[in-house]
Amino acid sequence: MGELSGVAPGAGLTVYVGVGPRGGGIHRLVLDRATGRLILRDVAEEQSPGWLALDSRQGALYAGLGGNRLGGWRIDRETGKLHKRNARPTGTGGFAHISIDPNDSMVMGASYGGGTVGVHPILAPGEVGESSCIVQHEGDPGPAQPDQSQARPHQVPLDPAGRWAVVNDLGLDRVYVYRADAQGKRLVPNDPPYVQGAPGRGPRHGAFHPSGRWYYVINELDSTMTAFAWDGEKGTLRELQNVTTLPEGWQGSRWSAQVVVHPDGRWLYGSNRDANGDKRRRGIGTAFIAEDDIVVYEIDQRSGQLITVGHHEAGGKNPRNFNVEPSGQFLLCAHQDSDTIVVFRIDQDTGKLVPTGHDPLEIGTPVCVRFALDVGVS
Repeated sequence: MGELSGVAPGAGLTVYVGVGPRGGGIHRLVLDRATGRLILRDVAEEQSPGWLALDSRQGALYAGLGGNRLGGWRIDRETGKLHKRNARPTGTGGFAHISIDPNDSMVMGASYGGGTVGVHPILAPGEVGESSCIVQHEGDPGPAQPDQSQARPHQVPLDPAGRWAVVNDLGLDRVYVYRADAQGKRLVPNDPPYVQGAPGRGPRHGAFHPSGRWYYVINELDSTMTAFAWDGEKGTLRELQNVTTLPEGWQGSRWSAQVVVHPDGRWLYGSNRDANGDKRRRGIGTAFIAEDDIVVYEIDQRSGQLITVGHHEAGGKNPRNFNVEPSGQFLLCAHQDSDTIVVFRIDQDTGKLVPTGHDPLEIGTPVCVRFALDVGVS
């Protein structure tokens, strides 16, 4: 595979970024892992390609699109360029998050607006079929309005073994578990079908520990982090701990967003958005200030419980998404409202974030960062 001029051989990593309305398409970047510099390569134009997912061979990429659609692209593994294959209606609302089963046979999507989880078969790399399964969530919504006015599935990650799809429903304060039936292209509710969280938590996103023993959920509405014990044989969760994500003295909204476990399993990261309190729903794009925050926890390797290490300013406005690249050296934070991606170096002894000194990369409404370790960087 080719190397990009100006990047040391072997240091380049392909990065794909999904965006909101101001972004214009899927952005292909290169991360220089020698310096932490980000380089924009090209943009595959598309209407609001938000959350992205790559297949297991990194030969195809899928995205939840504007207009309640799901789209697919073939990846040129030598260059990293994307080639559109097709798009299909979701059959429900738009997908806020998608994931792919280990056999690359189906795409699963969480529809925040539709209150549903949907499945589409993969017909060929980058080509999706019509919806094969839609599961409607039902139950009594939580007390926080308007966020909990109905069921609101926000994420559908798979467990490390790829057997179970875990759906965080912000509206019902529940974490659902489904068996990912690749042959039937459907989701089958587990028994029990969900764990019920405390009213008003608003579970948003979750991340599995690489050991497969624990699952961590960041709760958007009360800004807490819940640690669960995970039984991969039974597909069951047991709550171990619930701790705040906020720094002492925080005066802003409780509006947490993303959670990521470091690849070596030692640390956990979560983002807190909006230090301007009640303005957060009324002034998107102008009301936020640069004190949005990333919390760092140490994970106890025996119990799975969390110890707060510290907090770091996120470096932009509305850190809706971030991700840690596969070697664990850098964290890329996408700021939806300042239209920037900021790169931090990760201290390998403490897990804390260290500025790289590079200017943020400007991209309109970035909402999803994905790494492609096996794709060329030309």
